[in-house]
Amino acid sequence: MVANSERNGIPSDQCIQNGTVPPRNYDAELHLVRHKLEAFHSNLLDEVQQRMSDIVNDLEKDLRQHELQIREFQNPITTVTGTNPILEFHENNKDSYEERYSDRRRKDANRMSGKSREEQNKQFLKKFPEKVFQSRESYLTTLMQVGHIRTIYNIFIVGFVFYLIQNVLLEYLANGRMTLGAGIFQTGFTNLHYAFGVWLVLNAYTCSVYYALKIWSNVRSKLHQHETLQSLWSSLCLMGYILGVFMCLYLPAKYCFKLDIKYASATALLMETLRLVMKQHAFVRTICGRVMRGKLKSGDTSDSPTTIPPFSRYFYYLFAPTFLYRDSYPRTSCIRWRFVAARFVECVAYVFLFAFLMENHLKPGLGNFGKMELNAALLVRTLFQLQMTSMIMLLSGFYFLLHSWSNLTAELLRFGDRMFYRDWWTSGDIFEYFRKWNILVGDWLYEYIFKDFYLYVFKGSTAACGMAVFVISAIAHEYFIDISLRLFFPLLAIQFIASAFSLSHITKRMSKNMGNLIFWFFLFLGNAFDFLFYVAEFYTKENCPKASYESWSDLLLPHLLSCKVK
Repeated sequence: MVANSERNGIPSDQCIQNGTVPPRNYDAELHLVRHKLEAFHSNLLDEVQQRMSDIVNDLEKDLRQHELQIREFQNPITTVTGTNPILEFHENNKDSYEERYSDRRRKDANRMSGKSREEQNKQFLKKFPEKVFQSRESYLTTLMQVGHIRTIYNIFIVGFVFYLIQNVLLEYLANGRMTLGAGIFQTGFTNLHYAFGVWLVLNAYTCSVYYALKIWSNVRSKLHQHETLQSLWSSLCLMGYILGVFMCLYLPAKYCFKLDIKYASATALLMETLRLVMKQHAFVRTICGRVMRGKLKSGDTSDSPTTIPPFSRYFYYLFAPTFLYRDSYPRTSCIRWRFVAARFVECVAYVFLFAFLMENHLKPGLGNFGKMELNAALLVRTLFQLQMTSMIMLLSGFYFLLHSWSNLTAELLRFGDRMFYRDWWTSGDIFEYFRKWNILVGDWLYEYIFKDFYLYVFKGSTAACGMAVFVISAIAHEYFIDISLRLFFPLLAIQFIASAFSLSHITKRMSKNMGNLIFWFFLFLGNAFDFLFYVAEFYTKENCPKASYESWSDLLLPHLLSCKVK
């Protein structure tokens, strides 16, 4: 104790009692303070250096990303937007589409239950606004300006060329001739001229809808003083319109059977039927809404925005790549003919790719179904053999229909808004995939099914409206698949609805990356299931037809289950 006190410069008790106080050791105190300050200074410098290093690393990362954007996206196509579409892509597309379907907006809509119906409708329209068309390119068109993405595209082109050469050479060396998938074309496009004739009749009827709507509006305006007659007239026209829609869907399906229009021609005809019906409904729903709200003056012949739009606008809308009717759309300044030629070549290439995949992969693997006994081993082996083939057909079908064909028609019509799809390949759950896969159909379902069911049918129930959207979409898919293949096998409809709700619960608590991994896993698996069972059912029906149809259940029972191989 004493020693410690003296060493620290503090006088001991003995020194105090003797009356002598030793001199204080300031050097030791200064040495101690200097030592502590040096340690503090060293720790502070280390901490500051670490913090500064982290800040510099983050800043360097941001600068690299910014430099990548500038260098990689410095030459975008500007004939549509006039500006850089990549740098403004996500800002321009943070539109109502994502927000309309978000859970937050759905929950906000459900909180309006305590308000009056009129207030709910106004609040709903604010929460779920209409789509605003704007000049913009498609995702893949914009991404093709990146050198890395363009290189991947070139690799796919080279792969397709080698696949084409392989099939042509092998066929020539084996058979001494080159058919280029002629067998698939001959069987798939049988009686194409009949399908074209039915399509012309459908287009003529669709054009007549414009004049029928104009007659309804004119007569209704003349009966404005007789509410009972006006209501009766509108009800009769509504029943006539519903009957017309039903006949539009029924007659093409009937003539597919009656005229023996084969699966490729029938698929094209039935898809066109659905397209024209959706176009009709969009136009009728939009114009009738204006008339019912009193925003149209049918007797006014002036060229004002309150008159019924001229037929030229309706005719343009029938061929424009959109299902939402507007009086005007953003237009491009000119037609890029090189762009048109590139998209046309892609469409032709897809037709040959589909024919080769059918002839060389699907038909050899599934063409004997109905001739051999069905068992689990056969199904599992065939399922895994179809994984890559089915996924190539799905992705190439997406590219053909939603990118090449849609951009081809948009360019020819100088249609400015090319947002036909979004980046669905980054989806983290199945609902996000459904929202982004097909913007054209998704907008129509939202605008004319979801919103109308919410306002007039289910009266505020977003869950019921969402279910109605899924059911109608599933029925539409089964319409052109089952009728074109001449079978009843609603696998896609069941899968469509069941997978949506099951996978949404699986992926909702996962990270974005893990959710995307699960999404692609089930997309590969589900797509292979669809191709396996639909094509197997088709060939089983051809190889093992039912002897008789004694009851209605025989029509619903799949051939895969009823076929008895001897």
